[in-house]
Amino acid sequence: MEDYINEVYNITDGDFMLEVNALKDNFCLCFQLINKDHKPVELFCRGLQEEGLPYTISEMKTRYLPDIELPN
Repeated sequence: MEDYINEVYNITDGDFMLEVNALKDNFCLCFQLINKDHKPVELFCRGLQEEGLPYTISEMKTRYLPDIELPN
C-alpha cells in the first residue's frame, strides 16, 4: 500500500504532541499544540533548513475533538 500513500495525519489528544509516521523514502510529522503557538514548528523547520534537509509543510488544521475527562 505504501506506493499509494502520500501523507499521514494523526488524530490524537494532548497538550503538546509530536507523532511520526515513516514510509520507505519519507516520513510525516504531526505537531499537535493546544494553543496556536507556531514556535515549536518554526524551530523544527529551522533545524531541517540548517541541516539542508528538504521538507514541505501543510496548512494548520483545527482539531474538532471533544475534551476528554476521566472519572476520579
